[in-house]
Amino acid sequence: MIGAVPPRLLPLDSRRSQALTAGLLVCGCVATLFLDPDHPVGFEVCAFRRLTGLPCMTCGLTRSLCHVLRGDWARSLDYHPAGPLLMVALLGWALWVGAEAAMGARWREDLRLRLRNHLLTWGMAVSVVSWIVRLASGTAP
Repeated sequence: MIGAVPPRLLPLDSRRSQALTAGLLVCGCVATLFLDPDHPVGFEVCAFRRLTGLPCMTCGLTRSLCHVLRGDWARSLDYHPAGPLLMVALLGWALWVGAEAAMGARWREDLRLRLRNHLLTWGMAVSVVSWIVRLASGTAP
């Protein structure tokens, strides 16, 4: 193509950073397979719950992620309905930044921003709605 602008290449340190991010995301997901999915952290980490005695909007999300990564979708949804969405976001992010690190250039930054905004919006909406329903019904984890 005449007049086509070549892709802007990423500096080497950015490529390394993206490769490291992809690796850490994958390692973090794999590490959950070695944790007890019902007690992955081992202690209460929710400051909101400690202060109020009520679960926060994201209570159960770590346990949900642990179960969905094991393929236990029903148990994952019991803990938090946004767990599968979080899994898709984390693994998608790892693939995306890994591919960009390998290519050495940003890929479809417009699409990345739209996907990020949609995932954040849907994740927040699912979390808020499920939080309200669980508080009202007394079924919070």
